[in-house]
Amino acid sequence: MLDDIRFHLAGDVTVKAGYQLPERVITDYELVYFPAGTQTVYTAAGQREVLSRPCVIMTRPGEPHSYQFDPKKPTRHIYIHFDCVKETIQERFTLLNSTAVTSVALQDYSLVPILAKQLLFYFHRRPEKWKRLTESLFLAILEELENLIFPDAHLAADIPMPLQIHDALQYIDDHVTEKIDILLLARTVGWSHEHFTRTFQHHTGYSPKKWITKRKLDWAAQQLLQSTDSIKEIAMNAGFADEYYFHRLFNQRMGMTATEYRRSYGDRKMLELAPPEAHGRFYPLNHFFTLEQRQKK
Repeated sequence: MLDDIRFHLAGDVTVKAGYQLPERVITDYELVYFPAGTQTVYTAAGQREVLSRPCVIMTRPGEPHSYQFDPKKPTRHIYIHFDCVKETIQERFTLLNSTAVTSVALQDYSLVPILAKQLLFYFHRRPEKWKRLTESLFLAILEELENLIFPDAHLAADIPMPLQIHDALQYIDDHVTEKIDILLLARTVGWSHEHFTRTFQHHTGYSPKKWITKRKLDWAAQQLLQSTDSIKEIAMNAGFADEYYFHRLFNQRMGMTATEYRRSYGDRKMLELAPPEAHGRFYPLNHFFTLEQRQKK
């Protein structure tokens, strides 16, 4: 198994809202994992696909492609550039040899998110035998994706997020600078307050109140980078009447003060990147891991 895959570059990055990667052609494979559904558009071979669900995109060598990232919010994704040393690997996996399959939607039970993050952890730490470990994990990712393309009958059907929750999330984003009444929001989607709150928590991992606060802080973070308004003005516009309360919540969520955040991510070298919503516990985010230079043929 050793040396079936050769890795070149990898990273876990968050790009700014509206960033566009113009059409390009690469000389190796690129696997990109999107942990959340967004309005990002991937275009290849003249076909446009909106990445509205968590998914994996595979781009093969020589394929013209482009990305138009979500126009309203930053987009996080993990990417891995690699080559197949042995042709048997290319023949074994549909994503590597068939242009008919470019994207794979991830089900709730998929192991890809865990495997992808573990892979970057090894890229970062480089433990003994890290090449063997990363190759084994990556082949497991390809096997998992193959199974999602041709699923086993015994696997449980995916339970999608209810339309009412999708509508509520969209409403929150559309009215993020306003005061949002959760009881009214529940009635708007046609549910009782109790049922709405319980279902919202189940599908997002947050209570409606905490999610609204999270999105307000995310909006404020973007304004810190995209506007010249003072921090006090941004806090007020986001709906935080108490500036000190805003500073405390912002520091808790972002791991730094609003002033530090604006100074750190205003760096011209990172213009296409947005500060990540999460913080890397096991490896740094918005960091590029150069693994092995591609051999010229």
